[in-house]
Amino acid sequence: MIGFHLRRRRPTSAAEWFAARRGGSNPRLDRQFQAWLAKDAARGEEYALCEIIWEVSGEAAHQVPEPRRLPHAAAALHWRAAALAIAATAAGFIIWFWPSATQTWVTAPGEQRTLLLEDGSSVTLNTRTRITVRFTHREREIALQGGEAYFDVARDASRPFTVRTSLGSAHAVGTRFNVYLADRRLAVTTEEGRVLVANAATNSGVLVEAGRQAELRPGMPRAIVEPADLTATLNWLTRRLEVDDEPLGSVLEDFSRYTTMSIRADTPSIAALRVSAVLHTGDVAALEATLKGAFGLVLERRGSELVVTTPGTDEAMSP
Repeated sequence: MIGFHLRRRRPTSAAEWFAARRGGSNPRLDRQFQAWLAKDAARGEEYALCEIIWEVSGEAAHQVPEPRRLPHAAAALHWRAAALAIAATAAGFIIWFWPSATQTWVTAPGEQRTLLLEDGSSVTLNTRTRITVRFTHREREIALQGGEAYFDVARDASRPFTVRTSLGSAHAVGTRFNVYLADRRLAVTTEEGRVLVANAATNSGVLVEAGRQAELRPGMPRAIVEPADLTATLNWLTRRLEVDDEPLGSVLEDFSRYTTMSIRADTPSIAALRVSAVLHTGDVAALEATLKGAFGLVLERRGSELVVTTPGTDEAMSP
């Protein structure tokens, strides 16, 4: 009788390494893994993506038996199959949905609202925000049509928590993060835990750790991740708008989100003025006092908008 030995092939991708290491570690495997990581700085992020993808795909994780309980040859085939499962999950996050009711919530200009969801999670809506909540037996899903929302997610590995937008989606299990969608820009800021941000067009994902922000715009293959200023990003939760050496034009645009009338600069030179201030959202009187004290500018009502300009013959508006 002729015997043979099926030699286990060394993993070559992040998905294969993740699947292989789920079967238990040993010194030789650890050395090989560390050597693989050291060859390319991007491999660490790729491996971390596999971890969170597996975590948010709790159903798939329960369907694969532990590799260490299988014979050696079967284990070699098993971790390759597990790697394919991870790759398939990353490509589409395919989940079967059960019929469920949906609820839509909208905030008016200047309004903020906190909702307690059925799973124990909470979501705080900023001004001019619209979301649709849909929970099923397999997933917790929020559709953000526009605006800004802060999520405090109750941990439930069997039901991933997903925030979907027209540009991309954010996937988590139990964490706290902020999502802003406006002007063809998506920004996801993680305060605690990790969030996987995927491009809606390409399905390419990036992992956003605590203290970092992912920004995605149309045409970008994947989101760009950079350090975040958590205080500035989350100040809106306490109805504060903090700006540090920013163009007045962008400050007015942001401030207008909280008012019923849009506010703009009268000229490009006024819009280019650099501003540093802490304002109460929607407090037009405080904004006018700041503009007058710092730059000698006034607010004028022109039709359905307010215009920041230099004092002239038109009567300045005093709220």
